[in-house]
Amino acid sequence: MERGVEVQPFNLPKTDIGDLAKALVDAATVVIGAPTVIFGPHPQAVYATYLANLLRPKTRYATVIGSYGWGGKTVDTIVEMLGRLKVEFLDPVYVRGAPKEEDFAALDRLADEIAKKHREAGILSP
Repeated sequence: MERGVEVQPFNLPKTDIGDLAKALVDAATVVIGAPTVIFGPHPQAVYATYLANLLRPKTRYATVIGSYGWGGKTVDTIVEMLGRLKVEFLDPVYVRGAPKEEDFAALDRLADEIAKKHREAGILSP
C-alpha cells in the first residue's frame, strides 16, 4: 500500500469465499501467503489457490509468501496449483522459522517488484 498498490488482504480462515472470488476476478497480482503444515501449504491456502486456478482471473502476476520449520514444499505446491493461470511468477519469499531482518528485506524487494510491474503495465501511475 505504501507503494501505491491497491491491496485487498484476506484472512483465509475467516474470509467469505464469495468476497474472495470477487476480488480475484479483478486482481492484477495474486500473493498467496501460507505457512507450511506438515510438508505442504495450509489447507485454507490450498482452497484459495484452487479457487484462483478455477476462476482463471485476468491476473498478470503471482507470487507466494511462505514459512516453514524444518522443510516442505509449500511454494512449489502453490505454484503448481496455479498452472492454469497465464501469469508471470515473481520470486517467492520463503521464511524458515521466525522472520529475520533479511526476510523483511526480501518482502520489501517483493513489494517494490510488484509496484514496478504494475507501473510498467500501466496499472499504477508512475
